[in-house]
Amino acid sequence: MTKSRAYVRALTAAAAVSSLSLAVPTLAQSDAAGPTGVVPLMTAAPPTGLQAPLPKPSNGLQIPDKPIVLSPALGEVLGRTATGPIDIQRAVAIAISHSRVLALAVENLQRLRGVRVQADAAFSPTLTANFVYTRLNRGQSATFGNTSITLVNVDQPVLTAQAVLPIDISGMLRAARDEAGFQEVAARIGVNTALNQTVLSVKQAFYAMLRARALVVVANETLNDDLTRLSDAQKKLKAGTVAPFDVLSAQTDVANAQQQLITARSNVSLAAANLNSVLGIAIDSPIHITSRGAVEVPPGTSTAGVSTNTVTPPVSAAPNSGSKSSIYDLLVKDARLMRPEVLGAEAALAAAHRGVYVARRSYMPSMALNAQFTYEPNAAGFSPQTTANQVSLSFSLPLWDGGVAQAEVEQAKANVDTAQTTLRQTIDQIDLDVRNAYLTLLQARDRVTVANQALSQARESYRLAMVRYTSGVSTQVEVSSAQAALTQAEQNQVNALYDYNSARSQLDGAVGRYAYNIHGVGYTHPPTPAVVGAERGMRNVQK
Repeated sequence: MTKSRAYVRALTAAAAVSSLSLAVPTLAQSDAAGPTGVVPLMTAAPPTGLQAPLPKPSNGLQIPDKPIVLSPALGEVLGRTATGPIDIQRAVAIAISHSRVLALAVENLQRLRGVRVQADAAFSPTLTANFVYTRLNRGQSATFGNTSITLVNVDQPVLTAQAVLPIDISGMLRAARDEAGFQEVAARIGVNTALNQTVLSVKQAFYAMLRARALVVVANETLNDDLTRLSDAQKKLKAGTVAPFDVLSAQTDVANAQQQLITARSNVSLAAANLNSVLGIAIDSPIHITSRGAVEVPPGTSTAGVSTNTVTPPVSAAPNSGSKSSIYDLLVKDARLMRPEVLGAEAALAAAHRGVYVARRSYMPSMALNAQFTYEPNAAGFSPQTTANQVSLSFSLPLWDGGVAQAEVEQAKANVDTAQTTLRQTIDQIDLDVRNAYLTLLQARDRVTVANQALSQARESYRLAMVRYTSGVSTQVEVSSAQAALTQAEQNQVNALYDYNSARSQLDGAVGRYAYNIHGVGYTHPPTPAVVGAERGMRNVQK
């Protein structure tokens, strides 16, 4: 067996870093009772704190009224700052600046901000000016003795200025303003939702590419070992020490290994395209990444000889300490307080409640104060008056509208019911997200432990098979079987490690930890119940 088959190479080759060796506990090191060879699993809770803080946007946030027409190439984004492979923090920074999802959320906020300004303007007086110029075919005049009096001039210019101040006696304007305000709050929270989703998507795509690259190394090493065995079998066939079956078996293994390598290389290309997509850059941009600071080793494994590119978190990540159940309960509580989806649903519910009052506008009386100034320079008649001032107070009371108001009220009430159910659905979905993420983390952590042990056993099994085959004790079939088991063990180990790291980021996203470190747009921290209109404190409802 070649040294390149060491599981350390498969673990870290995706980032071209030095090899490391992780020790796993054995039954001899624990008090667990059971058959020899059974891997004892950890009983302590895994780390559940923030994996890494959010970086600043690499190129600032996108400007709503100046959208990007085409996704830029990575070289255009990095410019002169390109100094090497991109680490996971830099990838997140690029995505915050160029994500299409985040850009759409910011543009939606800009639109609803205009709606809110429009609602505010309803309280302000309006001033209009109107100029009318009329020319008749002839004027009219009357003669009294020697005096001629013009009754109607041929030219009749009239300038009118009018000011109207609405008086909100029914509170309808306030309700409309509040509705628009909560809609803007929901849109601003939507920016935080988009940020949380964007960061999570980037991290998931980043780990997927690291995984794909590591599996290429596994496939390549498998092919190299199969080629070595094929060459050895061909030499032995010429020497007459093995049957042709050994060569055919080795050739089959080589062909299968080639298939796996082709698939693994294609998966790298697909993973790179997906990462480019979530970053918001051109899909076909060449991209080089590093695992520096991204790959985390589950606590409880040995750190002896671990590369500096690998992160080892504490066993109990404050403030979430204690039993698994208590940590899970804290995670659910934090998610209900932090996830912007809950806050946005609360703001939408508050807006829907205000919408019911707005829908009753046909029932409500209205009042307005009007002031008008008229200037008519060519006024004629017996007592011509070139200027006139008028002040009036209007009051309107709707009596019958054919049932339109009642229909609008019913629609508004249905919107309230929908918003309430949406809030409930959001809370349940967030609870499910946290549960799935936490259970996935537990599973992935245990799989890393088992995969490490299984890989160690597969390496030894392959070594013994090669020794037996070289000594003429066993056949090529035994070696081929051991080779397949070793490849599977290496793949399992790579998948388990990156599943664990992906689950760590998934848990952060489920709690909403990526949502609030934004610059200039959205909220920098979860808004209070008063801001989102959650008078009933729905976010604190516990099942």
